[in-house]
Amino acid sequence: MRLRIAAAAALLVACSRPEAARAPRFAGAPVILISIDTLRADHLPLYGYRALETPNIDALARDGVVFEETWSHCPMTLPSHVSMLTGELPTTHGVRNNLGFRYEPSKHPSIAQRLQRAGYATGAAVSSYVLRGETGLREAFQWYDDAVDPSPGGQFTEYQRSGATTTKLAEQWLDSAGARPFFLFLHLYEPHAPYDPPEPFRSRYARNLYDGEIAAADAIVGELLQHLKQRGLYDKAIIIVTSDHGEGLGDHGELQHSILLYTELIRVPLVVKLPRGARRGTRVSAPAALDDLAPTIASLTGLPAEKSDGVDLFAGPPASRAIYSETIYPYVQLGWSDLRSMVSGAFHYIDGPRPELYDVAADPHERADVLASHRREAARLREALQAFPPPAAGDVAVSPAEAAKLAALGYIGSSRQRPDPRSLPNPREAIGKFEDIRAAYELAGQRRYAEAEARFQALLAENPRLVDVRVRFAEMDLELGRTDDAIRQYEAAIASAGVFSSEIAASLGDAYLQAGRLDDAQRAADAAMQGSPDKARRLEVRIALARRDLQRAATIAQQLASAPNAAAGDLLLLAQVQNAAGNPDAAMATLNAAAARAAAAGEPHIFGLDALRAEVLVQKERHADAVRAYESEIAAFPSDQRTYSRLAVLYFVLGDRAAVNRTLERLVKANPSPAAYELAARTLEAVEDVQGARAWRARGAKLR
Repeated sequence: MRLRIAAAAALLVACSRPEAARAPRFAGAPVILISIDTLRADHLPLYGYRALETPNIDALARDGVVFEETWSHCPMTLPSHVSMLTGELPTTHGVRNNLGFRYEPSKHPSIAQRLQRAGYATGAAVSSYVLRGETGLREAFQWYDDAVDPSPGGQFTEYQRSGATTTKLAEQWLDSAGARPFFLFLHLYEPHAPYDPPEPFRSRYARNLYDGEIAAADAIVGELLQHLKQRGLYDKAIIIVTSDHGEGLGDHGELQHSILLYTELIRVPLVVKLPRGARRGTRVSAPAALDDLAPTIASLTGLPAEKSDGVDLFAGPPASRAIYSETIYPYVQLGWSDLRSMVSGAFHYIDGPRPELYDVAADPHERADVLASHRREAARLREALQAFPPPAAGDVAVSPAEAAKLAALGYIGSSRQRPDPRSLPNPREAIGKFEDIRAAYELAGQRRYAEAEARFQALLAENPRLVDVRVRFAEMDLELGRTDDAIRQYEAAIASAGVFSSEIAASLGDAYLQAGRLDDAQRAADAAMQGSPDKARRLEVRIALARRDLQRAATIAQQLASAPNAAAGDLLLLAQVQNAAGNPDAAMATLNAAAARAAAAGEPHIFGLDALRAEVLVQKERHADAVRAYESEIAAFPSDQRTYSRLAVLYFVLGDRAAVNRTLERLVKANPSPAAYELAARTLEAVEDVQGARAWRARGAKLR
């Protein structure tokens, strides 16, 4: 397959590569790769945009080389970054979606690994859970900071931290590298949705918050560049600024990204500053792609050439080449067809149930489909696309034993049992439905549960393969205390997904655990271990606690907490085990360490930390301090119902019945759902107030 792809790429070079230019070499130069997530090229002044100011990126461009046409291979975060780091297409490195895939550095070495072998210190700091080290990326670096602890109720794609926090951590690592050459990968999640820029950018760009986030990202880049100058490293360094993909902003019906493949989604910026002012202030019109970054860095730093899907951008790249892009997100998560595309010369061909062709030179916004008048060009690009594997070929190869684990959760492992992607809805025509999905999500987020449920059911009746909808429906069911319903939705999501998702398997395991189905929860953890080992081990700790197997729980929790880049949440889990084992002093020390680690990562509150601190304080009979800790947890996470219940029980123990009632009233006011009233009733049952419990259930029944 790889030979076929290489042959197709060779055939698509309309003009042969010009005689290679003398590529510059800077052996031992520091390398900084900055990725600004979701930054479309045409929203930067250096590409002609006038509604925004980015003084720091502009200054870097004046000191470096601007590549005018740079393309992403996938409008999704994880596949694109793996392409940047490996020099390989998603079809080569095998990571073709954020969900259901894991990067294997041992099989697809990154530029970080190659530089490390050459004596470089290698480090990375990322701002999104999507790039968590568990995806395999941690194994590619010596230091990898991904301490983004998920909070309850959000989609995993929304877990993020401020780029300013990430940059400070990166600067600390950079300062610790000493005199060694280093490679730093810095990932900023601005301007990814939700658009929430800090001041002064929120006020300055109130009419376009996406631009406000770009301005905020530019300021963060400026802080890092200033730090490099203060360290005397700026002039010596190779500094690259780019993005993984763009953003739809409604241009073709998609507000964000992942579904479509138009230029606003796959054309990205690229600026490369070389040491000592080399090639300063120049622009390159020849097309570039994200898989060119790794071979270009290798060449610039004097590493020997290795096989790559990309090219060295400073060695005379071809003026005309074909650049491949794909998205299997619509196939995997929406039950629609996948899309693939080729950009070659002036033309952009998008292959799907209804192919499209655009002359991006004459029509950069892709308003006029010219396929009918350029059939020969379309046929050439369509033929080249046949070399690339379809989405069903992206299934991770598993052993028979692993296949049995996946099948036990309802996953259909054979692509022969799935529909032909081309028989499924065309994403371009179905994109309006995605806004219906978002509307349902918003209703669930606003706790308008009955309306959200009706929307979810209608969407699934029309298209049962809406995996993301099933997952969000399951999360809402859990919020409502409908654990069995949530389990059914998770199971259906796993069965209908285009690839196996270890993330959904782990969520299913949590639901099994809540339902007391411990053997099923363990099976889910076993299946999730393949792609989400950290998540699976955390689930195993909670299962062991439920079984009162404190020795096993302690062993796994200690392993997680002792990992070099353990998150504050891992320390929190260890503290929970220590408290359950009757060691409150050790638990308190671990909680303090977790709080310190969270503060260092710029996270003032970690979900569950203060609630667990309160439980430890209760064991130490420091009741007043426990009350304050519970209140701190409620203030930070008012939607977590369990904390109110535990605080109410503590007030009962203290003999303050009025405070019990006030706390339960606060519970239902913050969480106006039948599940909250049911929890209030169960709380009173736990303290043997049967009459009070009956009254709460009666109130809750009126909401159903």
